[in-house]
Amino acid sequence: MGKKHLPAHLNHIAWNRKIINVFWVVIFVSVCVEVINSFFTARPLQEFIGMYIILPTALLISMVSLAEWSFIKKTKYIDYIIIWTASMFSAILISVHYEMYVMYTSLFFPMLISTIYFKKKKVWLSFALSSLTYLLISNFHPVIRNMNAVMDQVSMICILLTSTAICVGIMSRGYEMAKELNKAQADHQDLMVKSTIMEKQVKTDALTGLYNHMAFYEYMDVLLLQAETYHYPVHLAVMDIDNFKKINDTYGHGIGDVVLKRIAKAIKDNVTTDDFVARYGGEEFVVILNDINEEEAFTLLEKVRLVIQRLEHPEVKEEHITISTGLQTYRRGMHKQAFFEGADNSLYVAKRQGKNRVITEGYSEAIHI
Repeated sequence: MGKKHLPAHLNHIAWNRKIINVFWVVIFVSVCVEVINSFFTARPLQEFIGMYIILPTALLISMVSLAEWSFIKKTKYIDYIIIWTASMFSAILISVHYEMYVMYTSLFFPMLISTIYFKKKKVWLSFALSSLTYLLISNFHPVIRNMNAVMDQVSMICILLTSTAICVGIMSRGYEMAKELNKAQADHQDLMVKSTIMEKQVKTDALTGLYNHMAFYEYMDVLLLQAETYHYPVHLAVMDIDNFKKINDTYGHGIGDVVLKRIAKAIKDNVTTDDFVARYGGEEFVVILNDINEEEAFTLLEKVRLVIQRLEHPEVKEEHITISTGLQTYRRGMHKQAFFEGADNSLYVAKRQGKNRVITEGYSEAIHI
């Protein structure tokens, strides 16, 4: 089996920083407790301060300083150093505060800390360090060695072992949850991809690759709302291939489709990336032009008309295939239906005036620049 990996967001680096901060807090609390005890101890004050405040505090600070240095230098052994530091904390706290049996719970700290790394070998290492710490204190501490019988030691080791097993079980459940989370994320991403593909298929014309009739109206609704709100210019061009029925009737729909695709590509290639191009239906196209004035819009459409007029179509005998275009500029407060009808009416005027031309609103001839 391959190695198990948790998601990147479960990275334990931030936890190392928090644990080291806790070590500093523990040192502060330990000093405070011993300062309070100094007022009640029967030992000589100087001896008490040296043995129970200065010496243990110096040891604790040196160990946490090592952990700090390792964290700052980002050494690869930082996790092990922190586990070892936690074990040394347990040893010192128990040795100094041996009258407080609650201090024995500090033996569980290394195992709890190692659990966040989600590495079983680190959990078992913490168990070994905690067990060794307890056995050394129980057998060599001048006071504690007389307080713990053999069965006490066996019981404590069994408790530590049970706690380790629980930590490993928690980690196993963590792996399961991470696996479920990864699967859920993968399923969600797969669904998003499929949804995006389906949405694109629904809104794209299969023949030309342009947006379709439905996508055009969705985009126009959004764009007109923005134009009404922010007052920037928007223009609509409705284009129709001249005499396209004759091409279909003479050469067949297959050749007609080739011509359609070629002209669609020419339209898309000769407008800007800010503009919206769609196949409205049959041989008719729509283009929404953004953030330019009316004269600039007309000039751009004239350029498109000339490019299409010069296209070569080896499949047909006609010398040229042309388009007629109607242009409408959006006026504040204009309904979207009036916006479209203005461009469509201008298209009909272009057809009646001889085709192959751009007619803007007002049914006038092309703007002369």
